[in-house]
Amino acid sequence: MELTPTLILNLALLIVPPVALVLVFRQWLARHIRWTVALTALCDVLLFWDELFYYESFGLFAVLTLVQLAATGAIAFRIYHNIYL
Repeated sequence: MELTPTLILNLALLIVPPVALVLVFRQWLARHIRWTVALTALCDVLLFWDELFYYESFGLFAVLTLVQLAATGAIAFRIYHNIYL
């Protein structure tokens, strides 16, 4: 599989928004860090609107989004419990 510019851009769009959201919430809104999972899902839907409704890429989109949401949720859960428990 060749790394094309589109693939690299999509990879960056899958990584950058959740990391930025977690860092922003951790710094300024730690009490509401649980919202990062919902905001990450919203960012994914907005950024990957074309892939969401394209029948060939829907399965891959769903798997990558679920993995991303699970990782974001685990990080948010860990940060929340380290701060408040």
